[in-house]
Amino acid sequence: MARFRPAGSRRGNSARSSKGLIPCAILIVAAFALMSLLLYEVLKSGR
Repeated sequence: MARFRPAGSRRGNSARSSKGLIPCAILIVAAFALMSLLLYEVLKSGR
């Protein structure tokens, strides 16, 4: 007979989910910096 467990009862779930946090944060910060630099260059050339 199958054993049913509640969702999220496995150990190590938080360690696995935080593994992708650092590359995602780096990607978001890099995209924000690139957009800020692009906006700065556009505004600077408009003078």
